[in-house]
Amino acid sequence: MRVQKYERFMKMQSLSPKIFIIAALFLTLVFNIQANSLKNNNITIGDSLFEKKDYQAAIIYYKKAFEEDHAFSQQMLSRMAMIEESADHYVMTLYYLNTMYSYYPDSRVIQKMEDLGDKYHLSGYSYTDLEYLISIYKEYYYYIIFSLSAIGIPFIVYLFLRYKKGIGLGMRPFIFVCILGGVFYLNNYDITPSMGIIKSDCIIMEGPSSGSAVVENIDAGHRVRVIRQEGIWYEIDWKNQYRFVRDVYLLPIGN
Repeated sequence: MRVQKYERFMKMQSLSPKIFIIAALFLTLVFNIQANSLKNNNITIGDSLFEKKDYQAAIIYYKKAFEEDHAFSQQMLSRMAMIEESADHYVMTLYYLNTMYSYYPDSRVIQKMEDLGDKYHLSGYSYTDLEYLISIYKEYYYYIIFSLSAIGIPFIVYLFLRYKKGIGLGMRPFIFVCILGGVFYLNNYDITPSMGIIKSDCIIMEGPSSGSAVVENIDAGHRVRVIRQEGIWYEIDWKNQYRFVRDVYLLPIGN
């Protein structure tokens, strides 16, 4: 009896390193997340100028941080939107609000964008149930990933114990692969649709060519779903049809 217990103990000991290695790989997969923004010198200077109410100087440094350093914070984007709105630059106001919502989802930002869209008679700002669900996912992203991890790691141990005891695994490996696949997909792929804002009055074309048929003349500020980029053209979803617009007329959101 003691011999059997000893053998079982030794099997568990030999199994432990494997479990920890797999768990470590799993955690590496889950938490391989890069930050979207970091504080930098331009943001610090911009914040200082904003607090002194020198808004026009502040936005210069904020734009340097955003456009040159690709650095931003929720507070910075909110302040940029406020400054642009006070100057009646509604297109850039919507752009910064959309960018902020893309990285820091908040129902109040949605409401603000919808209000501005209604005020300027713009399309693309009526948010669907799917977009609300996606916003909830983005808001609780880390909790979702952590929950899947909390399920996945003990499940690895459980499967190995059953395997070592010679007990059939049934559908359990398939369930684990689904969990692992879900974590991998959520951690490495953005499920949100690509969006953009028309930044100046332009012409919507039927095809990616200046010689193609004109569909419509539209005003700046409309929010559209971006299908793909084809050279100097963006293919967009306009009134439930695929149309084209020159890249110089579109501000991609979150890119």
